[in-house]
Amino acid sequence: MVYNIILHVKVEDDLKRLDRAIARRIIQKLQWIEKQEDPLYYSKRLTDPAIGDVRFRIGDYRAVAIVREKTKTIVIIKIGHRNDIYT
Repeated sequence: MVYNIILHVKVEDDLKRLDRAIARRIIQKLQWIEKQEDPLYYSKRLTDPAIGDVRFRIGDYRAVAIVREKTKTIVIIKIGHRNDIYT
């Protein structure tokens, strides 16, 4: 299953608020996940659909995403620290 990971426009603002090293690490991890055979293996389903479909764990940070099965895309809609991401 080949999925493309796309960053929503608002995610760029989330990344700018983070330290450069952390933002770089998050981007590298998302690129690595995208290259895997089944990227959703590295995700966890969220129980509240208002937040998003899945989340990816990247150290103390989370990337919340919406999965579009028809187009095989994963749209990252929010990135933040694990204490702040779900509020």
